[in-house]
Amino acid sequence: MNGSRCEELVGKLYQLLDGEITEGQAEYLQDHLEECGACLERLGVEMHFTMLLKARCRQDAACPDKLLVSIRDALHAEIKLQ
Repeated sequence: MNGSRCEELVGKLYQLLDGEITEGQAEYLQDHLEECGACLERLGVEMHFTMLLKARCRQDAACPDKLLVSIRDALHAEIKLQ
């Protein structure tokens, strides 16, 4: 990964996956992904994880807030380690 642009991508990764960033931000990050294999790989891992969670979660059962916080905290800790 190459510095601040990589950190920016990681910071917006979940917003990108959820479609919660502007078109301009998406284009900027897409340009970076085309140049940075490490970030592209990271995005692939996170996309797979997100799809797995969605597939395993039933629509009729809400995910407990405590579980969501634990998952988010674990992912943020993992990001900071890299």
